[in-house]
Amino acid sequence: VPIMLTFLNMTEQQNREPNDQEMQLLTTMIENSNNDSASVLFHNSIGGAAGADSYMQQLGIKDFSADDGSWGYSLITPRSMVKLLTLLQTGKILTAQDRQLALSLMEQVEPDQQAGVGDTAPAGATVALKDGWVPAPDGSWVMNSSGIVTSGKETYIISVYTTEQNSLDDGQTISRKVCGMVASLLV
Repeated sequence: VPIMLTFLNMTEQQNREPNDQEMQLLTTMIENSNNDSASVLFHNSIGGAAGADSYMQQLGIKDFSADDGSWGYSLITPRSMVKLLTLLQTGKILTAQDRQLALSLMEQVEPDQQAGVGDTAPAGATVALKDGWVPAPDGSWVMNSSGIVTSGKETYIISVYTTEQNSLDDGQTISRKVCGMVASLLV
């Protein structure tokens, strides 16, 4: 999500829309969790860690830290991810057209890329989400699920992170449990 939002801010600053190739990269990065697409946008378009860090700082996301060598090891707290998604949802960042593009991509994440926010939301809810996971250097797993859920007139924004799990499944199970409890209490 930080890569996508940084990229869209960059194209706005250049007074242009993403071209067809850039749209393909954005789409596959968000909807399919395509790491190659994320790498191209991160390294070749937004200026790597410096570009992402700069934009997040402008937004007041002070604890974001991009890893220039491997964007997958970039850090942001769940609280700051909620703040970032709130800025997106409430229209405080990007143009209306680019906000709609970002939310639309996040609403079309493939079902096999949803474990937490996406597969525990109330029936009929609109869900804009992004999950991520990566094995840590010690072999444990880190998994996160973040999103914006709108059901009727109610909207909630949630971000759940797990660390030091024995497997990806363990992280997904925790994420599903927490997101499911929140969904049942708030909507």
